[in-house]
Amino acid sequence: ILMQNWDIALEELNRVKETIDSKNFSSPMNQVQSRIWLMHWSLFIFFNHDNGRTQIIDLFNQDKYLNAIQTNAPHLLRYLATAFIVNKRRRPQFKEFIKVIQQEQYSHEDPITEFLACIYVNYDF
Repeated sequence: ILMQNWDIALEELNRVKETIDSKNFSSPMNQVQSRIWLMHWSLFIFFNHDNGRTQIIDLFNQDKYLNAIQTNAPHLLRYLATAFIVNKRRRPQFKEFIKVIQQEQYSHEDPITEFLACIYVNYDF
């Protein structure tokens, strides 16, 4: 990361992800917390890597990671929303993401997710 070699940073991030997903944790909550930390750490890499906006969608949209976001880190939805906004190739997944925003409106709002909810849920453009 310090050398701004995003390809190597992404490879290392994927290794950490594989370790978290394959390791037996003492409790499921510890594994969820590890996934949340991984997602936080990954933001800098994803938003600097050439293909990062696509890969953040792939990672954050996996059921186990999306469940972790909804459970303990709904503020990460804004980064996923931003990735969807700048990535036009992911429209089918975007519709599913709008449903997630709609579900999470009661517990978390920020300007980006609120904007998407207004456009796609309240006014259905």
